[in-house]
Amino acid sequence: MSHKNLLLPLSFLPRVGPTIAKFLQNLIGGNRIFDLLLHLPNRAEKVLILPRLFETADDSLVIIRAKVESHQKPKTSKQPYKVTCYTPTGFISLIFFKIFPSQISKMPIGSEIAILGTLKKINGENQIVHPQEIVPAEQIETLSQNNVIYPLSSTVSQKFLTKKIQESLSKLNEDDVDWIDSKLLQQKNWPNLTRALKNLHNPQGEDDFSPHNLNRKRLAYDELLAWQIAVLMAKNKGQNHKKFEASADKNSIKEFLKSLPFDLTQSQLRAISEISSEINSDKKMLRLLQGDVGSGKTVVAIISSLHTILQNKQVCVIAPTTVLAKQHLQYFQRLLREEKIITEILTSDTTKKQREKILNNLSTGKTHILISTHAVLEDDVKFKNLGLAIIDEQHRFGVMQRLKLVEKGQDVDTLLMSATPIPRSLMMGLYGDMDISILAEKPKNRQPIETLVMSAKKISQLYQAIERAIKNGEKIYWICPAIEKSEDSEMSDEIALANVTQKHEELVKIFGGEKVRLLHGKMKEKDKEKIMAEFANPLGTAKILVATTVIEVGIDVPDATVILIENSENFGLSQLHQLRGRVGRSEKKSFCILLYGEKFGLKQRTRLDILRNSNDGFFIAEEDLKLRGSGELLGTKQSGFPEFRIADLSFDSDLLKIAHRNAQL
Repeated sequence: MSHKNLLLPLSFLPRVGPTIAKFLQNLIGGNRIFDLLLHLPNRAEKVLILPRLFETADDSLVIIRAKVESHQKPKTSKQPYKVTCYTPTGFISLIFFKIFPSQISKMPIGSEIAILGTLKKINGENQIVHPQEIVPAEQIETLSQNNVIYPLSSTVSQKFLTKKIQESLSKLNEDDVDWIDSKLLQQKNWPNLTRALKNLHNPQGEDDFSPHNLNRKRLAYDELLAWQIAVLMAKNKGQNHKKFEASADKNSIKEFLKSLPFDLTQSQLRAISEISSEINSDKKMLRLLQGDVGSGKTVVAIISSLHTILQNKQVCVIAPTTVLAKQHLQYFQRLLREEKIITEILTSDTTKKQREKILNNLSTGKTHILISTHAVLEDDVKFKNLGLAIIDEQHRFGVMQRLKLVEKGQDVDTLLMSATPIPRSLMMGLYGDMDISILAEKPKNRQPIETLVMSAKKISQLYQAIERAIKNGEKIYWICPAIEKSEDSEMSDEIALANVTQKHEELVKIFGGEKVRLLHGKMKEKDKEKIMAEFANPLGTAKILVATTVIEVGIDVPDATVILIENSENFGLSQLHQLRGRVGRSEKKSFCILLYGEKFGLKQRTRLDILRNSNDGFFIAEEDLKLRGSGELLGTKQSGFPEFRIADLSFDSDLLKIAHRNAQL
């Protein structure tokens, strides 16, 4: 397979039909063979080859050679199918809760077989439940001696995924010309593209999972270079000049500012001035509005929209989730109530009939502002005169998606918004010479959030305080890092991660079922929205929301005054700062409680102390970068950066500078 074949769709792989291709696509985030090869393993298990069963520890991954003695069929549907085998160091039972005739035929009585699987010792019996592979004994060499573990979804098995990746790798040609500069490969001692991919999918030791591994570094550079080229292409495509006719009506903006029920901060006024002077000029705007959590970016977006509408142009606001889009709709409609401005929403939830009406209103110019998700990128969504594209949580959208939106109009100004402060040291490398406005202060009526760091063992002491907060009409977020205990958890297995469903059941027993709600990423979008609406309703019974990090961005519940984060030592600092920003959104005193688990050492304490002592997102992002760059393991998510597959700017900021320079060449 030459490198250009990497761009073929997944359906070119054997035994991958449309349904399986869809499952794979949801898991790996793309539909090409290359996307599959960029889905890297997160660990490898050492396999014990032909161990002596009586001295092998429980839960060891083993390859054993055995003789099939008997088959025991289940008497009831709840019993498993059992195959008893003999080895020189003890008997072993192969247990199947579901077995196919093709599997039974591989194990005739008296035959010798080789088995790969996890050894369990149950009541003195050696067992392997659902062996990973069974082959005739003479084919024992074909069994994998280094079991690679990939992040999975419920619809794709480890065995199938591994097989498809290995099939794709075996077709790659190492003699293909590499697409990056050969001098750079030599200078950095990097492998070529094919070798890097093969090495990463066939790890030989711990070094293969290190952020400084040369194979990973090589692919991280590829990704950053591709991204920098895309940014430059987008920039060159959007010429800097636009046709502009000055609007006669300047007073309505002044009147609107006077009518606001709050005072704008100095940095909001400065950002509005920078944005409006570009909208009202012949310069095409491409500006990033960086604002810490709760700094009031949405108000700036609304006032920017008014400037565009005064020029008889339309505005499109695009957000990464339906929940966030609906929240924007409410806020825009609330502030623009008196302005005779028509704001509509288009998401994947919009019915066919509503959609037709909205598309008609857009194309005739009746709609002034459209708030949407990825749904706006469909080809049949056409504007009469799109003048401003506002992209919220911009790191969740690719450069090409941004271009697709901007191309729905002529001379479109672009405002990118991000709630996650990006370290200033990376800003220039990431965004080149893009104009940047920063909202550095919080609205005047906000009290600083008090952050406490405490051991999870003291959790019961918090229950009375939470009961008091509920009586005062306040609400509580309770954050857990994992949905359920999973063998493919990306976090360390040794840490018993708080389990969100278990925690929900626990809190229901303490506070009562009507007060506690559960929210996680595996729920359907409609169910998530219903639960968020119940929690946000000031008159509703829902007082505690037990959730995973799906609430990280943008959800606004003024009554929420306490956020409690379990296993906080497993999160990136920027992500913890984002989560903390869910409270402190009114004049009430708010608290963020960071609970830590058993494995809490000096390194973890140093990180959480940074958060406890500072509410400045830019400072925290910079400190997070220093700590992670000094060799902390990959995995604790750094929010706010573009969502790369391989690159991690905590370790790869040196490569970003080279990629930036080479992309220009």
